[in-house]
Amino acid sequence: MKKVALISDGWKRLITYAWVDGIMKYIYRSGEDICLCQYNCQGNWSKDRFYNHAEYNIYNLPDLKTFDGIILDCNNISDREELERLTEILRRSKVPVVSIGYDIPDFYYAGIDNRRPIMEMMEHLYEKHGCRRFVFAGGPKDNFENTARLEAYLDCLKKYGLPEEENPVWYGDYDFQTGVRYFEEFMREEKALPDVFVCANDNIAAGLCYKAEECGYHIPRDFKVTGFDNLDKAIYFNPQITTVGQLREDIGGRCMDILVKIWNNEAVPKLTYVPTECIFTESCGCPNCGLLDYRDYAKNEIITGVEKLKNEERLVELESALAGSDSFDEMFIRISDYFKGLECDGFYIVADERLYSAEDNEVFPIEGYELGHLKAFYTEEGQNGLVENQASAFIKQVEENGGGNSYMFTPLHFRERAVGFTILKNGRFLYNNPYFYDIIATFLKTMENLYQKLRLKKAYTKLRDIYNRDQLTGLYNRIAYSEMVGPAYREYCKIGKRCAVTFSDADYFKEINDTYGHEKGDEILKRIADMLLACTPKDGYVYRFGGDEFVAFFPCDKEKDANVFRETVTARLYEEGIRISMGIAVTNPESGKGFEEYLRMADDDMYEQKKAKR
Repeated sequence: MKKVALISDGWKRLITYAWVDGIMKYIYRSGEDICLCQYNCQGNWSKDRFYNHAEYNIYNLPDLKTFDGIILDCNNISDREELERLTEILRRSKVPVVSIGYDIPDFYYAGIDNRRPIMEMMEHLYEKHGCRRFVFAGGPKDNFENTARLEAYLDCLKKYGLPEEENPVWYGDYDFQTGVRYFEEFMREEKALPDVFVCANDNIAAGLCYKAEECGYHIPRDFKVTGFDNLDKAIYFNPQITTVGQLREDIGGRCMDILVKIWNNEAVPKLTYVPTECIFTESCGCPNCGLLDYRDYAKNEIITGVEKLKNEERLVELESALAGSDSFDEMFIRISDYFKGLECDGFYIVADERLYSAEDNEVFPIEGYELGHLKAFYTEEGQNGLVENQASAFIKQVEENGGGNSYMFTPLHFRERAVGFTILKNGRFLYNNPYFYDIIATFLKTMENLYQKLRLKKAYTKLRDIYNRDQLTGLYNRIAYSEMVGPAYREYCKIGKRCAVTFSDADYFKEINDTYGHEKGDEILKRIADMLLACTPKDGYVYRFGGDEFVAFFPCDKEKDANVFRETVTARLYEEGIRISMGIAVTNPESGKGFEEYLRMADDDMYEQKKAKR
């Protein structure tokens, strides 16, 4: 079996499933025994760089040297340092790498020729429509595809002798709002309209058209607009937007074809292009392309809207169910049940076991994953409980037996601290429902809330323990005695259990303090406490009642057993040169007496013991 790693970053909250779809279709058609492991994050979504760093940390999880091929989708990695670090890791792996839509030295390239369609479009605008004044409404400045499209635009300006300063370039994002913002700025600065806005993608083009129409302009009468990528919003927009068509799924298949040829020692070119097509239509003054069925589109939009609403309702239900979970196990079962209702073949959670003990947040790593602390939790068919496995063994099992399947690894983290990851097997639902990030964000939020709640509970218990403990001996103090002994005594009475109540006092303690000092006295008190603890049965209680007085309380079937306890403790302490007097009272569940009465009886017996010694 061959292993292929797909390294990817989502666009905002969305996952690009087209690559996986194309890869898996190739695997199914070819019959190759290949396991696809996708390491996906949303590293460009948050404005918190610590959060984003933890997202990109998922790239540290795999040992890429163990893979047979790597496919890299880095177009959405806006952090240049992260991209450079990642590409260096890939180079050091010595494994063949195919980069999707981003030409990187030492790697193979699969994607479209971003330059050729722009040059064809510019020629069309210049020659057929007589355009002489242009604006390039671009995407992110450092984005490879945007840069390639911009270079083609600038080359065309030179070709036609058009000065760059009169045909400006703008930078933004690849979204609808960027197009809106471009036109708002254009109007605010009262610039003369160009003949055409050449947009880096269809989202920008649609946003620009929308804002222009809102401001009273008509396209293409007042100016022309072009886009790129042939998204639905281009072909169904009014006006229909001139664009560049490409089949994104084909790129995933081409990546696999390149890797298979490399494995077979066949010659492979550095650059592999998938076909593109310029679609000239209404927004540049050409006729409607006719490639649309509005009724079919409306039907699909209705169905998509209904499905999206249903998914949102299910997500709200999931959030409520997760928030009601009292343990991580319960939470993991509930989210696993949620994924059973989606079109996928499995969902697994790999979490840091230190979550359970509510360890301090600082123990979780910032770089990489501490596999020794990670365990896989998942439900199996027909089971309600969790199956638990060591993470490293589980990952090895996936990689060795996963032929013909895809596994998407996604990070789990509390801001910059890694607490685990999830694995989605064959997530086919992502093709039409790419909002996986929303599910994980909901899961992660409730995970962190539970973790913080457990930490608060642990801190409260610790503080309460400090409050209830005698600082010198470590025994429970009189405050804890009042809270714990009463309920324990009543419980033993209910079940008819007899108990021993002992009251101990150090002999000649004042004289010891006066003669040898308080340090010596403290040592004696600690030894008495230690001896009482050592001799008291495990289901009993020992308290420092005050000063040099101690109380022990434990189940006791016979008065003889209580006497043996007294003799043992006093004899062992006597061997160390420490003398104590201990009084005993054995309870009778049917007597109706309260614990305090038995305590007074033990106290009285203790004074009788002292008198006898004197």
